[in-house]
Amino acid sequence: MKNLIQFFTVVFTILTCSALIAQIRPVNDRLTEVKLLTRQAYIRYDKNMLLKAFDIFQNIHKADTSDYEALYNLTLIEYKLLEMGIRPGSEELFGQYYESALKNAEELCEGEIFTAEGKTLSAAIYMMKIASSPMSAITLSFKIHSLLDEAEKIKPEFPRIYLIRGMMNYNTPVMFGGSYEDALKNFNKSVSLYERQNEDTARSDWDYLEALTWTGRSQEKLENFEAALFSYKKVLRIEPDFMWVKNSLLPNLEEKLKIND
Repeated sequence: MKNLIQFFTVVFTILTCSALIAQIRPVNDRLTEVKLLTRQAYIRYDKNMLLKAFDIFQNIHKADTSDYEALYNLTLIEYKLLEMGIRPGSEELFGQYYESALKNAEELCEGEIFTAEGKTLSAAIYMMKIASSPMSAITLSFKIHSLLDEAEKIKPEFPRIYLIRGMMNYNTPVMFGGSYEDALKNFNKSVSLYERQNEDTARSDWDYLEALTWTGRSQEKLENFEAALFSYKKVLRIEPDFMWVKNSLLPNLEEKLKIND
């Protein structure tokens, strides 16, 4: 009788574990699929694809509010939607997602796993606020740099910290402390950190493409045109259909080089 009880206990344990694995796998598969969708949305700069990815991440997080990875990804998408919302005629998009993005980033900051990511995203969201309303730089610039410094202390190997800091350096007027040289240093550090990761991980991460692209833009501003060309072509070797580089940055630079010859 004792052996029979032990047998059923083992069977029950196996069945329970199998059921749990079956539940986990679809969620993990879904996360992988929606991350790929987000990457494609970024490559194409497609608002509708981003919104679709946002809805999926939001549903995953609603089903499990402890899923901070889903919260991080949906907040990252909100940040990109804010970027789209600073374009003329898209202001409504900015207004729709700004408060929600900040709230989600703050929630990440309060957790234990994605604290550095939350602080970096908070800084990025405030940066978009400055782009939307330049006068807000008076109150937000110091806050942005403080958040990035805090994130760096927590997780110094997180590449997006240096990407956002570089973007601040790049977009801030020189008279207020901006510098293309400092921007380039930060973008180079971001790229280097991405490239220290597993190669497949780095190549599939759209943040890596963004860091490479901003590296090229900084090189171009510094009139290091061959270096800029190298960066843009490197982006297209990884992702041949990256619209920003393929249709705008690279053709414009090649035209500039042709004129200068």
